[in-house]
Amino acid sequence: MMCGELPFLINETYQLFLIILHIFSNMQRKNLTVIVIILILMCGVGIVIIGMNYDSQDEMAAASGEYTLDTNYTSEELQDMYRKYNITENDIKFANNELPNFLEGTILSSDYQVLVTEDGKPPEGMELGKDYDIIITEAEMISIIEKAETDYISKYGVDPSNPKLDEVNGYLIPSEEVAKLFYSVN
Repeated sequence: MMCGELPFLINETYQLFLIILHIFSNMQRKNLTVIVIILILMCGVGIVIIGMNYDSQDEMAAASGEYTLDTNYTSEELQDMYRKYNITENDIKFANNELPNFLEGTILSSDYQVLVTEDGKPPEGMELGKDYDIIITEAEMISIIEKAETDYISKYGVDPSNPKLDEVNGYLIPSEEVAKLFYSVN
């Protein structure tokens, strides 16, 4: 179960509670009390079921963002990892946002308001010059992005859609090592 599902489930349970309460509002007080007790028990069971979906306290902490990986690397250790995973200077610059955005120089990274639609036609009520400057199809947008990625890889040797480094506790660590760190903790 994903972390983001919990507020949704609580909201849905509350909505169901209100609907049932409305339905039974004309019942006698004794019956209404029984229904409310049953609903409270159902909510408690739901919370227990949600809690059972987590394998451990560690997983709950990781899901809530409370988890921190214990990382301490010397410069030499980082350099060894960079050599092991063929990390280049440009990979490091990319991770530090020191290289230009891969879409720079395309219409998607310009001062124009670009409207992308499935068929290249503006939705009803949108005006050229007011709501958008240029309209393109989704296929054209994907083509622009793919060409920009290819050009970026040729120029910098870095795939912007698959960076090799992740930042963990201030260290730029190869993605493979981050995965190892994460799985070693669980």
